[in-house]
Amino acid sequence: MAGKVNNCFLVNAPAGSGKTTQIKAMIRQFIIDNPKDNILCITYTKRAADELSKDIHTPNVFIGTIHSFLHAFMKRYFAHKDVLNLYYKMFEDAIKKRISNPEADEHIAASNEKYKEKYGDLSYEIIQKNIKIIAYNESSFSSLYYGGLSHDDLIIFSKLIVDTFPVIRKRISSKYQYIFIDEYQDTTADVLNIFYDSVAETKSQLYLFGDKMQQIYKNYDGSFEDRFALFDTSRVLNINYRSVPEIVNLLNKIYNDTKYDQDSSEKMKQVQPTIHPQVIICDNIEDELLRIKENDPDTLVLYLLNKERFAAIGSLNLYQAFDSMDKYAFGRAYSPVDVLTSDYDENPDPLIKLLYLIVDIYYNYENRLYGLIIQKLRNHTALVNKDGWYITSHSGKQKLHDNLNVIFSVLINKEKTIADLLTALKTTSIIQPSYLEGILEDEEYRSVLDVPTNEILAMVNYLNQPKISTQHGVKGESHNSVVFVADDSTRNPVVHMYRFFEMWGQLDISLSSFQQFYYSYTKELYNLQISIGSKINDLVKESYMTNEKSIIERAVLIRQRFGKDPIFSFLCAENYERFLAKPGVTKAKDCFKENTVYGVLSAYKLFYVGCSRARKNLIILIDRSKLKGDIELQKRKFATLGFVVS
Repeated sequence: MAGKVNNCFLVNAPAGSGKTTQIKAMIRQFIIDNPKDNILCITYTKRAADELSKDIHTPNVFIGTIHSFLHAFMKRYFAHKDVLNLYYKMFEDAIKKRISNPEADEHIAASNEKYKEKYGDLSYEIIQKNIKIIAYNESSFSSLYYGGLSHDDLIIFSKLIVDTFPVIRKRISSKYQYIFIDEYQDTTADVLNIFYDSVAETKSQLYLFGDKMQQIYKNYDGSFEDRFALFDTSRVLNINYRSVPEIVNLLNKIYNDTKYDQDSSEKMKQVQPTIHPQVIICDNIEDELLRIKENDPDTLVLYLLNKERFAAIGSLNLYQAFDSMDKYAFGRAYSPVDVLTSDYDENPDPLIKLLYLIVDIYYNYENRLYGLIIQKLRNHTALVNKDGWYITSHSGKQKLHDNLNVIFSVLINKEKTIADLLTALKTTSIIQPSYLEGILEDEEYRSVLDVPTNEILAMVNYLNQPKISTQHGVKGESHNSVVFVADDSTRNPVVHMYRFFEMWGQLDISLSSFQQFYYSYTKELYNLQISIGSKINDLVKESYMTNEKSIIERAVLIRQRFGKDPIFSFLCAENYERFLAKPGVTKAKDCFKENTVYGVLSAYKLFYVGCSRARKNLIILIDRSKLKGDIELQKRKFATLGFVVS
């Protein structure tokens, strides 16, 4: 183990390997063996944190997101004079620019005026005087005038603090004897460096769990690769408890790296698939889906985008309304999908919690389970008035019956909206007035109130029997039969699935080789942007002409460095040839576009993730009209992996 750091462990946990179970088992064992030690477990989402913390009840264990940990751990330093000075140093230019250029943005202008109204004037010196403490904003935006840090800035600033004051690193390793980072592949290099620098060569132990093939978010930039090489990787989770051998063999061939090969569990080796894995190239995806669903109604359909997923559920307007809300924007503790796919008991959103409860009561009412209705109302006293559940007479029962009829008549009316349903709830006085007022006064719910009530019913029906999901939103989920609908996306996440199929048919690639090229290539693109002082996407003719010589020189250097790399040759070389043959701003943007590579890499990962959701049966649906290049080569590739192609 020469050169390794003896207290840092990287545990590769491919699809279906029981990662969550393993982490919980290790935490429990550490609690038993060392009851006085403190354990820290960092997860990527609040939902994952909730899952890990189930049945673990001890004050010595902190399980939460990186933002919740950094906020809790760092806030004791946020009023310190030296840390405040560090804040001013980091954000001085941004604050001064915001003060001096209010006309650049109407929101900045309004913010400036609001500050002047509160403090009488606005200047950098006044801001320095007024900020007494730094805080976490719990939003995607920093409040620079008030010391409020966004999601991203909390991480960046915390990294700056521990780098500037190394004693804080020692306090992390002194406080926690065991540190777990779940889904390390979706963790920023800054976070990884904070914990590595704090723990390496101490008595504490650092465990990273995850799988680079299941990387979904574009957070990690590749800058931690040298340090990954120092971790002990002897501990592996190489048993797949989810899928039958045919599926596991497919996954191994897609991964194309024997270091990460899995074997099916003994239990799954006894399960017989109904069909062999299939690739169906068709002219009409929806017609093919109907045929498949007729044969197997319980098939889970994986779409690329949430838009298609919720449209198929029948709740597209509901999803889009929540997707537009700032409180559920990217990077927040909860996403729109988290909100819409959690049952009412665990739902983090007060409106959806209420609506799902009403639908659940409706179904109990339809089944004449009246006692269960009273019990559910009694269990939610924060939402429900006492008169709604405390019934002592026949007239009380009749009143509840009449009120529920009023509410349900709105719920099942396709012409009614969520606003109409809330009005009915307010009129019948079953729900606490203060609870309803909190919802109605929240401006972010305005678009949600216009959504038809039947979309709420559709969501609850889906939750009772989920048969639709997205390829990138199903980590940890699985189903007996899965249909993967191949598609492209120019939005987040950028996915070039059909370009991936074309390249895959011609090249023998693995994740490690693809990522190594991607990180090296994007580093060159970053260096180019630094040298010209502009993002490639922001290039205009004037800035291009000023930097044309250095841009051309960089293009030549990049082509020389990567010219023999088969991935570069396939994805990028043609754009470089066009640019160098006739340089110009448009061709420069095409030449240096990062998504040319990233879109194909993300497609590779999502294809693996989608296939890994199947327990027994797997079908890939491909739109014939979207296929690129030599189709026969692609068919042969699929057949080599173990698919039956038709």
